[in-house]
Amino acid sequence: MSKAIPFINWSKAMMGVSTRPNFRPTIMNPVTSTKRVLIVDDEADICLLLSGLLRKLGYIPTCAHFIEDGRQCLNSQQFDAIFLDLNLPDGLGFDLLPYIKQDQSEAKIIMISAFDGQAERRRATEQGADYFVGKPFTRRSVEQALQTIQV
Repeated sequence: MSKAIPFINWSKAMMGVSTRPNFRPTIMNPVTSTKRVLIVDDEADICLLLSGLLRKLGYIPTCAHFIEDGRQCLNSQQFDAIFLDLNLPDGLGFDLLPYIKQDQSEAKIIMISAFDGQAERRRATEQGADYFVGKPFTRRSVEQALQTIQV
């Protein structure tokens, strides 16, 4: 007796559409699905990790590794949030804060740094950062930052 071979709709399967009857597609949060986030950090691993996490959360990330690259990104599009490293090869993240505040006043700024002292946190707040996350950060600390600044 031969076994019946289940029919697989390959055209749907190849497009990532499930052929299971009870399949419920994951729907990205519509509030964040169009939110753009700029990451200015010279560490490629940090950019990769953070951009992957942001994509999973429904954001559209862009990475820059220098202050000047960040400035060019800010000139070319609007961002809802900016993760800004404190120490960059061509200066301090603090140097970019006034430019962000002037050019994209609606953007929320999250400073990120391995230098996680009270002096750095205070200066970041005084100069206009909306939140501060110390490195190494966790998924939870990133989610908390985004939730706190309501982006």
